[in-house]
Amino acid sequence: MKPRKNYRSRPKKNGAKKRQRVLSQKKRLLAAGVSEEDIHRMTTVEIRDLVKKVAMKKVARKTSKPAAKKAVKKTAKPAAKKPAKAAAKKK
Repeated sequence: MKPRKNYRSRPKKNGAKKRQRVLSQKKRLLAAGVSEEDIHRMTTVEIRDLVKKVAMKKVARKTSKPAAKKAVKKTAKPAAKKPAKAAAKKK
């Protein structure tokens, strides 16, 4: 007889899927500008870490808004410069 409860376990790791992931990560690094020779010398762990760093740089670029900063600089008037002597007397 078959047990009433069907206990499910996690699927086993598959070597083919791992190779497929590493290959796609290598392609991402090539697109990011890393040389093919450098990628060829790296281990899978190093490739994974570098992909994470590249992804973090992309996120940082998206969150900072350089266009908005430039617009603020153009509209803001520069403050009048005080002479050095006047600033020294106040202290």
